[in-house]
Amino acid sequence: MKKIVDTYQRQAILNASPTELITKLYDLAIQACYRKDEKRVVEVLSTLIRGLNFDYDIAGSLFNLYEYCQRQARKGEFDEVRELLEGIRDTWDEHVVKGSKKPDKGSFNHKG
Repeated sequence: MKKIVDTYQRQAILNASPTELITKLYDLAIQACYRKDEKRVVEVLSTLIRGLNFDYDIAGSLFNLYEYCQRQARKGEFDEVRELLEGIRDTWDEHVVKGSKKPDKGSFNHKG
């Protein structure tokens, strides 16, 4: 059964868009917080930091937040880290992932 789940997860990652991959990273970090897995939390946050594009103003704020979360995880403050990441993840998923899947109003061709 584990092999089937691993295959499914691998396929989901390979088929995910870049924005969906960010959501998956947030999910991994949140799950690691529930397990109180400091190493994994810090590792996933490091991956998110490496993926930041500093051409955008928000990248600096996210960098500071991710570093703060790493420090808190090292202190064992997993509930705080999880709450912060859940908020960011939900906002990301709502506005970026789902927002990019909405049909373009200008592309609808209705012949009446």
